[in-house]
Amino acid sequence: MSEKRFRIMALILFLLPVLLAPAALRGSEQAGLPGLSGEDLAVYRAARAYLEAERKRDLKAVYDHLAPSSAYCATHDYAAYLTEAEASPVRIVAYRILNIAGIRDNEDRQAWPGVEKFARVEVDLEFRYVDTGETAQVNFDFTFLKEKGRWYKG
Repeated sequence: MSEKRFRIMALILFLLPVLLAPAALRGSEQAGLPGLSGEDLAVYRAARAYLEAERKRDLKAVYDHLAPSSAYCATHDYAAYLTEAEASPVRIVAYRILNIAGIRDNEDRQAWPGVEKFARVEVDLEFRYVDTGETAQVNFDFTFLKEKGRWYKG
């Protein structure tokens, strides 16, 4: 992978939440994770809604799924996000949610005053570069945050 492609992917993974969708399924998640209930199920539903918005390129919905307290939202309003998202050559063509783990209370309210809980969501992603037609598959852990009773992409 070229340095330029690596930088683009890093920007997307860490700054621009324009990713996600089921590698093996080539579309939306089919069955979900077995045995989920309570908070796990709430995180799964939030992750799936976020990933579906990414896959469908519903950029307004993607931005609405980002945690209001996130560093990204603190530095990017919707217009700035839209400019970055539209310029990105990377598209999510598939995702598969593998695991919901690490749901925990926020024990540092001073650093994260609006966050009630944190969770980790492991996802297999398949990207397509629209400028070259190349594809890439990655496994990634996303942080989700619970704020005012709702789960968001961190």
